Amino acid sequence: MMTAWSFAANMVDEVASLLRALGKHRYVKEVDHRIHFTVDRALADIPSFAAHAAKFDDRIRREPGLELVSRDPTLWRPATIDDVIGVLTAFWGSGDAVDRRIDRLAEVLEELNIEIPEHEPWDVSPDDPPFPELVTLDWVLLPIDELDADRHKGVLDALEGSSEEVNQSAPIYQEGPTISAVELADGAPNGVLVGEFLMWSEPPYAYADYVFRGASKVAKLISAPVGLRDLEQLDEFEGDEG
Repeated sequence: MMTAWSFAANMVDEVASLLRALGKHRYVKEVDHRIHFTVDRALADIPSFAAHAAKFDDRIRREPGLELVSRDPTLWRPATIDDVIGVLTAFWGSGDAVDRRIDRLAEVLEELNIEIPEHEPWDVSPDDPPFPELVTLDWVLLPIDELDADRHKGVLDALEGSSEEVNQSAPIYQEGPTISAVELADGAPNGVLVGEFLMWSEPPYAYADYVFRGASKVAKLISAPVGLRDLEQLDEFEGDEG
């Protein structure tokens, strides 16, 4: 079961710094970010995205039976962190260019008869995400039994005394928030997020918490991320005060 952490990333630049930090710390084993083909089409005014859109159109001509409104994983292309940040900055801003991209995204989805979700930005259950997610953010951390006593001392110290029962040989999966057409169009007008930027992680809690706090510090966010145990401690404190 995954647990959420809320990050003090309130501006598009802060989100970008956080995502970069999450992809290059010493505990990461694998990074897997993906972008749906409709995003490339909507951003065709930007040369790098136009190239991907043209490549996908060539594929459609070669594969006329391709199901464009499906969960076929090949409809999402692997993306670098620069690609992802390029998408976010292209939509999360102000001005005529941003407005045109938002309108174009709606047109692309309408042409495919894909309904735009109706939830509020950032207010969606990760257990039941809307279809399609347009940008997916995933990371895999090293299993505990692959951690080096010196190189990974920080997490090993954090795990000392933990009572959580976990598979020492299993990698730890983490994922970013759901990013659908709603989040791209309305999630950060003028570059300011209108909701919480959440990251999710499998246990052990202490491992994820250490990594998330470290990434937040590297990204120079104004405060540490808030996880479930932080909220529980706050509830206990308020209960004692009451």
